[in-house]
Amino acid sequence: MDNKKIAGMLLKVQMDDLKDADMLIGYAEAAKNEGDTAIANAMYTRAKNRLSQMNECKRTIDSVMMRAEQEAISNGESFNKDGIYSELYNDWINSWEEKLHARMM
Repeated sequence: MDNKKIAGMLLKVQMDDLKDADMLIGYAEAAKNEGDTAIANAMYTRAKNRLSQMNECKRTIDSVMMRAEQEAISNGESFNKDGIYSELYNDWINSWEEKLHARMM
């Protein structure tokens, strides 16, 4: 099992939740500005749910990283959780940037 790969997938899910929550809040603000508080409240509720899912995902990522750390220690390897998070984040950013450049061509 490749815990780093799994953590990378989960990080992408977490970032999707964050982006979607941001987008939903924008929709809620727009609906509120148009005077539709019912739709605004529904969008705020959806955004809160996405943020809640993001936090659940964070706990899962932490669990996977703990698994990876235990595996590394049992194999006599060093383990730097912050370094792996940084690497996963950079991989995600670079992948996103490449997709955007490809879409513009």
